Amino acid sequence: MLRRRARHRHADPARLVLVLVLVAGCGGDEERTFPEGVAQPIAKVEFLAEAERICGSTNARVEAAADGLVSTGDQPPPAEVRRAVIGVAVPALEAEVRAIRALGVPEGDERRVEAIIAATERGIEQIRADPVGVLDGPPPALREAGRLARAYGSENCGFPQG
Repeated sequence: MLRRRARHRHADPARLVLVLVLVAGCGGDEERTFPEGVAQPIAKVEFLAEAERICGSTNARVEAAADGLVSTGDQPPPAEVRRAVIGVAVPALEAEVRAIRALGVPEGDERRVEAIIAATERGIEQIRADPVGVLDGPPPALREAGRLARAYGSENCGFPQG
């Protein structure tokens, strides 16, 4: 995901999980005409730059929620984790997916970008099914989305390795 600020370098399971993920993509031919409401493909460089901005914004919101959870240094109560995950992290990830989808995808990269988005959507569902499970780390589908996003060229989207 995001490169963490220096104060976030310690291994905190709640923060690690709450600093959630996504995606990068790419663009296409600007000369075609697209119906109103249909995203026009953009160049990969432009797509990645915008996806990085979107992910950075999402990460900042989720990190702020995580900071509130871990401010005491103790493991947060499950009810608070659930509230932060369902109330902040899940909606932030859903908005991130919508925003990245709206960017358009360059011809030839549709499968790669869709795989990242699909893995992220599966991860969101895994979080919904077990919000407190994030204390053990990101769910498998979000780890996969992060791996795919990094392989695609993203620096800010996806979970850090390790």
